[in-house]
Amino acid sequence: MKAVVTGIQVGGFWDENSLEDAVHRYLAMLLSEGGYRAKMIFAIKLPSGETKQITIRDEDGETVAYGDFEGLPSFLDYSKEVLGK
Repeated sequence: MKAVVTGIQVGGFWDENSLEDAVHRYLAMLLSEGGYRAKMIFAIKLPSGETKQITIRDEDGETVAYGDFEGLPSFLDYSKEVLGK
């Protein structure tokens, strides 16, 4: 059994199909002056057929993660914490 990454979104704008392409896009993004966020989203198809996602981003001097995997805060929970609610 294996889990398969079915999509990688880089910087909130670009969709890539492989880790290599995502890394190249991420580096190009960092070297540009477009004001993009240091963020990657991975869509992962589990052996059960269910698709889950995880977002990893740099924010306020640390790297954080959220998504719909058990044990991770959801995007909604993360947003509430950022807003102080």
